[in-house]
Amino acid sequence: MRTFLAYTHAALYLLRILPSMIILKRKQDEHAYNKTNQFAKILSDRTLRIAKTEVVVNGKENIPDDNRYVLVSNHQGNFDIPILLSHINPNLAFIAKTSLQKVPFFGTWMTLKRCIFIDQSDPRQSVRQLSKGGEQVNHGTPLCIFPEGHRSKDHSVQSFSNAGARMAKKAGVQILPVSISGSYRVMEENDGKIKPAHVVVTVHPLVNPEEHASASTLNTHIHTMITSSVNTP
Repeated sequence: MRTFLAYTHAALYLLRILPSMIILKRKQDEHAYNKTNQFAKILSDRTLRIAKTEVVVNGKENIPDDNRYVLVSNHQGNFDIPILLSHINPNLAFIAKTSLQKVPFFGTWMTLKRCIFIDQSDPRQSVRQLSKGGEQVNHGTPLCIFPEGHRSKDHSVQSFSNAGARMAKKAGVQILPVSISGSYRVMEENDGKIKPAHVVVTVHPLVNPEEHASASTLNTHIHTMITSSVNTP
Protein backbone atom coordinates (compact mmCIF):
# COMPACT_ATOMS: atom_id res chain seq x y z
CA MET A 1 0.00 0.00 0.00
CA ARG A 2 2.83 2.43 0.87
CA THR A 3 4.46 1.85 -2.52
CA PHE A 4 1.15 2.52 -4.29
CA LEU A 5 0.56 5.70 -2.29
CA ALA A 6 4.06 7.03 -2.98
CA TYR A 7 3.85 6.49 -6.74
CA THR A 8 0.27 7.75 -6.96
CA HIS A 9 1.07 10.89 -5.03
CA ALA A 10 4.12 11.59 -7.20
CA ALA A 11 2.10 11.11 -10.39
CA LEU A 12 -0.75 13.35 -9.21
CA TYR A 13 1.65 16.05 -8.03
CA LEU A 14 3.49 16.04 -11.35
CA LEU A 15 0.20 16.33 -13.23
CA ARG A 16 -0.78 19.21 -10.99
CA ILE A 17 2.36 21.22 -11.72
CA LEU A 18 2.55 20.27 -15.41
CA PRO A 19 0.99 23.55 -16.65
CA SER A 20 3.46 25.55 -14.56
CA MET A 21 6.39 23.50 -15.87
CA ILE A 22 5.32 24.13 -19.47
CA ILE A 23 5.30 27.87 -18.81
CA LEU A 24 8.62 27.75 -16.96
CA LYS A 25 10.23 25.78 -19.80
CA ARG A 26 9.67 28.73 -22.13
CA LYS A 27 11.52 31.05 -19.77
CA GLN A 28 14.39 29.02 -18.27
CA ASP A 29 15.47 32.01 -16.18
CA GLU A 30 16.25 32.52 -12.50
CA HIS A 31 12.55 32.45 -11.62
CA ALA A 32 12.09 29.14 -13.46
CA TYR A 33 15.09 27.66 -11.61
CA ASN A 34 13.86 28.81 -8.19
CA LYS A 35 10.30 27.63 -8.82
CA THR A 36 11.50 24.22 -10.00
CA ASN A 37 13.56 23.89 -6.82
CA GLN A 38 10.45 24.68 -4.75
CA PHE A 39 8.50 21.96 -6.55
CA ALA A 40 11.37 19.51 -5.97
CA LYS A 41 11.50 20.28 -2.24
CA ILE A 42 7.75 19.79 -1.80
CA LEU A 43 7.72 16.49 -3.70
CA SER A 44 10.80 15.21 -1.86
CA ASP A 45 9.40 16.10 1.58
CA ARG A 46 6.05 14.45 0.86
CA THR A 47 7.58 11.35 -0.70
CA LEU A 48 9.80 10.75 2.33
CA ARG A 49 6.85 11.30 4.64
CA ILE A 50 4.63 8.84 2.76
CA ALA A 51 7.47 6.30 2.67
CA LYS A 52 8.02 6.78 6.40
CA THR A 53 11.70 7.37 5.76
CA GLU A 54 13.32 8.76 8.91
CA VAL A 55 16.41 10.81 8.08
CA VAL A 56 19.01 11.93 10.61
CA VAL A 57 21.61 14.43 9.42
CA ASN A 58 24.94 14.72 11.19
CA GLY A 59 27.27 17.64 10.45
CA LYS A 60 24.63 19.97 9.04
CA GLU A 61 26.76 22.88 10.26
CA ASN A 62 29.26 21.95 7.52
CA ILE A 63 26.86 22.97 4.75
CA PRO A 64 28.06 26.40 3.51
CA ASP A 65 25.66 29.32 3.32
CA ASP A 66 26.54 30.01 -0.30
CA ASN A 67 25.91 27.50 -3.08
CA ARG A 68 29.37 27.42 -4.60
CA TYR A 69 30.30 23.79 -3.96
CA VAL A 70 30.23 20.34 -5.52
CA LEU A 71 28.47 17.78 -3.35
CA VAL A 72 30.04 14.34 -3.72
CA SER A 73 28.14 11.39 -2.26
CA ASN A 74 27.95 7.62 -2.33
CA HIS A 75 24.83 6.27 -4.02
CA GLN A 76 22.89 3.48 -2.30
CA GLY A 77 19.41 3.83 -3.75
CA ASN A 78 16.71 5.75 -5.59
CA PHE A 79 15.78 7.68 -2.45
CA ASP A 80 19.20 9.37 -2.26
CA ILE A 81 18.01 12.24 -4.46
CA PRO A 82 14.86 13.15 -2.48
CA ILE A 83 16.88 12.75 0.74
CA LEU A 84 19.50 15.25 -0.45
CA LEU A 85 16.92 17.68 -1.83
CA SER A 86 14.82 17.53 1.34
CA HIS A 87 17.54 17.56 3.99
CA ILE A 88 20.67 19.10 2.46
CA ASN A 89 19.83 21.59 -0.31
CA PRO A 90 16.79 21.78 -2.62
CA ASN A 91 18.84 23.86 -5.07
CA LEU A 92 21.11 20.97 -5.98
CA ALA A 93 21.56 20.21 -9.66
CA PHE A 94 22.76 16.73 -10.63
CA ILE A 95 25.16 15.20 -13.11
CA ALA A 96 23.13 12.69 -15.10
CA LYS A 97 23.10 10.59 -18.25
CA THR A 98 21.94 12.30 -21.45
CA SER A 99 19.20 9.66 -21.84
CA LEU A 100 17.36 11.15 -18.84
CA GLN A 101 17.05 14.50 -20.64
CA LYS A 102 14.76 12.82 -23.18
CA VAL A 103 12.34 11.42 -20.60
CA PRO A 104 9.01 13.31 -20.87
CA PHE A 105 8.47 15.85 -18.08
CA PHE A 106 11.38 14.48 -16.02
CA GLY A 107 13.87 15.76 -18.60
CA THR A 108 12.21 19.18 -18.49
CA TRP A 109 12.40 19.24 -14.70
CA MET A 110 16.11 18.34 -14.76
CA THR A 111 16.85 20.94 -17.44
CA LEU A 112 15.11 23.70 -15.49
CA LYS A 113 17.04 22.56 -12.43
CA ARG A 114 20.26 23.13 -14.40
CA CYS A 115 21.36 19.50 -14.30
CA ILE A 116 24.43 18.61 -16.35
CA PHE A 117 23.88 15.83 -18.90
CA ILE A 118 26.84 13.62 -19.74
CA ASP A 119 27.20 11.33 -22.76
CA GLN A 120 29.60 8.67 -21.46
CA SER A 121 30.27 7.46 -25.01
CA ASP A 122 31.56 10.89 -26.03
CA PRO A 123 34.62 11.95 -23.96
CA ARG A 124 34.81 15.41 -25.55
CA GLN A 125 31.17 16.14 -24.77
CA SER A 126 31.72 14.95 -21.20
CA VAL A 127 34.68 17.31 -20.74
CA ARG A 128 32.67 20.25 -22.11
CA GLN A 129 29.70 19.50 -19.88
CA LEU A 130 31.84 19.08 -16.77
CA SER A 131 33.46 22.43 -17.56
CA LYS A 132 29.96 23.92 -17.84
CA GLY A 133 29.11 22.38 -14.47
CA GLY A 134 32.12 24.02 -12.88
CA GLU A 135 31.07 27.39 -14.28
CA GLN A 136 27.55 26.92 -12.91
CA VAL A 137 28.92 26.19 -9.45
CA ASN A 138 31.04 29.34 -9.57
CA HIS A 139 27.88 31.29 -10.37
CA GLY A 140 25.98 29.86 -7.40
CA THR A 141 24.36 26.62 -8.60
CA PRO A 142 25.43 23.75 -6.32
CA LEU A 143 26.09 20.52 -8.18
CA CYS A 144 25.80 16.93 -6.95
CA ILE A 145 27.70 13.99 -8.38
CA PHE A 146 27.52 10.31 -7.49
CA PRO A 147 31.02 9.21 -8.58
CA GLU A 148 30.21 5.49 -8.25
CA GLY A 149 28.15 5.96 -11.40
CA HIS A 150 25.33 3.69 -10.25
CA ARG A 151 23.48 2.59 -7.13
CA SER A 152 25.30 0.12 -4.92
CA LYS A 153 21.90 -1.18 -3.68
CA ASP A 154 23.54 -2.13 -0.39
CA HIS A 155 25.92 -0.75 2.25
CA SER A 156 29.06 -1.06 0.11
CA VAL A 157 30.89 1.91 -1.45
CA GLN A 158 32.24 1.23 -4.93
CA SER A 159 35.25 2.93 -6.53
CA PHE A 160 34.87 6.59 -7.55
CA SER A 161 35.48 8.08 -10.97
CA ASN A 162 37.75 11.13 -11.00
CA ALA A 163 35.14 13.31 -12.76
CA GLY A 164 34.00 15.24 -9.69
CA ALA A 165 37.53 15.77 -8.41
CA ARG A 166 38.78 16.96 -11.82
CA MET A 167 35.87 19.36 -12.22
CA ALA A 168 36.34 20.83 -8.75
CA LYS A 169 40.08 21.34 -9.24
CA LYS A 170 39.65 22.94 -12.66
CA ALA A 171 36.85 25.25 -11.50
CA GLY A 172 38.51 26.05 -8.18
CA VAL A 173 35.43 25.19 -6.13
CA GLN A 174 35.22 23.32 -2.86
CA ILE A 175 33.87 19.80 -2.41
CA LEU A 176 31.26 18.88 0.18
CA PRO A 177 31.60 15.13 0.90
CA VAL A 178 28.40 13.41 2.06
CA SER A 179 27.91 9.86 3.34
CA ILE A 180 24.52 8.18 3.02
CA SER A 181 23.79 5.10 5.14
CA GLY A 182 20.67 2.98 4.86
CA SER A 183 18.81 4.49 1.90
CA TYR A 184 18.91 1.16 0.07
CA ARG A 185 16.62 -0.22 2.77
CA VAL A 186 13.76 1.97 1.51
CA MET A 187 13.41 0.19 -1.87
CA GLU A 188 16.38 -1.78 -3.15
CA GLU A 189 16.43 -4.24 -0.26
CA ASN A 190 12.72 -4.95 -0.77
CA ASP A 191 12.63 -5.79 -4.49
CA GLY A 192 11.32 -2.33 -5.34
CA LYS A 193 8.65 -2.14 -2.64
CA ILE A 194 8.82 0.91 -0.39
CA LYS A 195 9.17 0.19 3.32
CA PRO A 196 9.93 2.35 6.39
CA ALA A 197 13.65 2.86 6.94
CA HIS A 198 16.12 4.80 9.05
CA VAL A 199 18.72 6.72 7.06
CA VAL A 200 21.77 8.52 8.42
CA VAL A 201 23.37 11.28 6.36
CA THR A 202 26.78 12.58 7.39
CA VAL A 203 27.95 15.92 6.01
CA HIS A 204 31.73 16.21 6.20
CA PRO A 205 33.77 19.43 6.33
CA LEU A 206 34.44 21.15 3.01
CA VAL A 207 37.52 20.00 1.12
CA ASN A 208 39.68 22.51 -0.75
CA PRO A 209 40.98 20.92 -4.00
CA GLU A 210 44.01 23.21 -3.97
CA GLU A 211 45.32 21.31 -0.95
CA HIS A 212 45.77 18.19 -3.08
CA ALA A 213 48.43 17.78 -5.75
CA SER A 214 46.25 15.93 -8.23
CA ALA A 215 42.65 14.98 -8.96
CA SER A 216 43.59 11.38 -8.21
CA THR A 217 44.82 12.07 -4.67
CA LEU A 218 41.84 14.36 -4.07
CA ASN A 219 39.49 11.63 -5.24
CA THR A 220 41.12 9.07 -2.93
CA HIS A 221 40.80 11.46 -0.01
CA ILE A 222 37.09 12.06 -0.70
CA HIS A 223 36.41 8.34 -1.10
CA THR A 224 38.08 7.61 2.26
CA MET A 225 36.08 10.33 4.02
CA ILE A 226 32.75 9.16 2.64
CA THR A 227 33.42 5.46 3.23
CA SER A 228 34.42 6.12 6.85
CA SER A 229 30.85 7.16 7.76
CA VAL A 230 28.88 4.57 5.82
CA ASN A 231 27.59 2.08 8.36
CA THR A 232 27.66 -1.66 7.69
CA PRO A 233 24.81 -3.90 8.88
